[in-house]
Amino acid sequence: MRFGSLTLAAALLLATPALAEVPIDPGQTATIRLSPQGELAYPVAPVPPHAPANHGAILSVDIDEPGLYHVALGAPGWIDVYRDGKPLASTGHRHGEPGSSIAKIVDFELAVGHYTLALSGMTGGEVSVSVSR
Repeated sequence: MRFGSLTLAAALLLATPALAEVPIDPGQTATIRLSPQGELAYPVAPVPPHAPANHGAILSVDIDEPGLYHVALGAPGWIDVYRDGKPLASTGHRHGEPGSSIAKIVDFELAVGHYTLALSGMTGGEVSVSVSR
């Protein structure tokens, strides 16, 4: 599923937090409503959560060009990427610049294909997420 309008995409993402995988497009930032981790079907169970950091989301992204991609979160949390149910090793991670809206960035070498992004260990509410080159 592709969205023609980021506004429409943001409204849909906020309205449907229980989807198994919420699609996001590379190069765009989306605001995602987090769900309790116990309500999500992770490809691999995350570390048991401790309140209040017991929320997350499951997203999907389709990559059309291979290369180094950066997954950024607007709040502290865990980022895992899976392809065909298997976890991928990250190639790096860092924090966002002080005063920026980015809390964490994790880098992955991605080939062309479909990927699942599993977010966990976050407090409830919403988080901004982006996948970029």
